Amino acid sequence: MMKFCCLIVIILCTVYVINGNILTGQCLASNGKCGTKGLTCEQKFGPGWINKGTCCHEKPCCEEEESTVKPEITYSCGFETTEQCVFKQSSWDRFDWTRGSGSTPTSGTGPTSAAEGIYYMFIETTGKRSGSRSMLVTHATHFQACPWCLSFQYHMNGPNIGSLTVYTGDKTHPIWIWKKTGQQTSPDSWKTATIDIPQHSNLGISIVATRGDGDQGDIAIDDIILKSGTCTNP
Repeated sequence: MMKFCCLIVIILCTVYVINGNILTGQCLASNGKCGTKGLTCEQKFGPGWINKGTCCHEKPCCEEEESTVKPEITYSCGFETTEQCVFKQSSWDRFDWTRGSGSTPTSGTGPTSAAEGIYYMFIETTGKRSGSRSMLVTHATHFQACPWCLSFQYHMNGPNIGSLTVYTGDKTHPIWIWKKTGQQTSPDSWKTATIDIPQHSNLGISIVATRGDGDQGDIAIDDIILKSGTCTNP
């Protein structure tokens, strides 16, 4: 039995030996990580990642250059122009967010002005089905593989307010990490959300507003800022 176990260890070690600049097995932790076939390491993981040989199945073995100093990256969405920012309307929701200023068309709900500047985004709930959702997503953007800090202003005023949720993670399997439901305290005031976004190699972020059970449920957002780094230690 001892000889058999030793033979297995020798075989496994042989599989993972680096042969020149080619990895005959999978990337070990000390040698980086496997990328995606057909993509460069920079395309897969972001600036600062370089190709260091080949993984199994002809995938590139990727390693982050230690000398690379990553500049802070900031995306902002203040909605002062009609040009869409990094957060774009989704084609998978029931209805779109609306760009507005001043009060929303439905009395008894929504803000009376923007949190910053003149314009903001809101969901017009009049005539929509209960439970229908409106989404802003980042799926068209490839983010650097690092932690991110998301902040925005939100307004949830009205007796029929549904929910506001932030989903994040791999674009194919996002999970919710922040959620507010119903009318918030001091409903006439804008509130600030600050959320740490964990590192993902295929990061997607969605801001989703869900209609409540009546027309007085307009939810608004404004002044979205997404920065590389954590919120506590940017």
